[in-house]
Amino acid sequence: MNVKDECSDLLAPWTYQSQEFFNLEVEHLFKVNWLLVGHISDISEPGDYLTFDAFDEQIVVIRDQSNGINAFHNVCRHRGGRIAAGKSGHCPRAMICPFHGWSYSLEGKLKGVPALATFENFDKKSIALKSVELEVWMGFIFVRLQSGGPALRAQLAPIAHEVKPYLPEQLQPLYESTEEHKPFNWKTIHDIDNEGYHVPVGHPSLYQLYGHDYLDTEESGFLVSRGTVSDRPAKAWSVRHYQHLLPEFDHLPADRQKLWFYFQLFPNLIFGFYPDMMEIYMTLPESPDSTRYLSRTYALPDKRREVRAARYLNVRINNETAKEDDDFVGQLQQAMRSSAWSPPRLSSLEEGVRLYHHRIQSQLPVARLLHAPPEQELAAINESMQRAGPTA
Repeated sequence: MNVKDECSDLLAPWTYQSQEFFNLEVEHLFKVNWLLVGHISDISEPGDYLTFDAFDEQIVVIRDQSNGINAFHNVCRHRGGRIAAGKSGHCPRAMICPFHGWSYSLEGKLKGVPALATFENFDKKSIALKSVELEVWMGFIFVRLQSGGPALRAQLAPIAHEVKPYLPEQLQPLYESTEEHKPFNWKTIHDIDNEGYHVPVGHPSLYQLYGHDYLDTEESGFLVSRGTVSDRPAKAWSVRHYQHLLPEFDHLPADRQKLWFYFQLFPNLIFGFYPDMMEIYMTLPESPDSTRYLSRTYALPDKRREVRAARYLNVRINNETAKEDDDFVGQLQQAMRSSAWSPPRLSSLEEGVRLYHHRIQSQLPVARLLHAPPEQELAAINESMQRAGPTA
């Protein structure tokens, strides 16, 4: 198939709507890349665990008696019961399946089987929970559903110097994590957060906070955004009081005392580091038009009243921004189904959108097509274009 005359350097609407393309995204973008589960402070004691469910996989991440951190499929090797319940919890000595009582050590080895004598040719030592690839980077815990590919530490090495000043390994959970189900394609959410051109008009409070100094850049393959809290008194209540109350932090250098710093880990994770706290949010698509949106906040221990107040105001500002973005995302999603839709005209301030689309197209070359191929042929066309290379 000759598709040279049908290609675009931006994603076409069909890539936001196709079920078969969504299936390719799961296999070629999500299962092969590192996905955040949490932070080491979320499982601070032996037996503490977190669970992570995505793309029909159920994972449990648990701290063992030697303080190691392990990741396993949350699936009993007997008949598939879940050996760790809920989003988090604690197993003092073993993980026990509630179905028939099979038990596993915190290292994943099979410990106990009720009525063991009723099983023929049963070698308990040969059975263990199936492990999942895991890596901890600066205190943040990641898993990869499909093993192989670059190590996380190597992948994030170019950005590590930006994160170190925030003492990430010493962070503690700040507020309860949140999870929302949004009626949007996951890429539409990132199409908004990959550019700051909309900040002056779309986010009045955020613009008063740092908009005059806001800058999006691409650095060593990462999409990075920076904004410095303005000294100009804001009209917005939350921003004005945040400006007034934000204290200095001994661990931060002078150039970080008022900096709001963001970077994206492809394909779906945003880190936001602020002077007073940090936030992570992640998209996990469920279908072409439904996305789980997970958010976590962490901070260094600090009992100062002005710090507690600043963190409260920080969350208010970010919640307001998120609601504004949801409105824009909904408009974009509807527009892509309209007969009036035309390819976007991007300014240099929206280069992050183009770079993000290019990254998706590099892993899924069929996404370069302007018009949707037949659903039943989509996977084969993608494979053919992958073999042919970027000039196909």
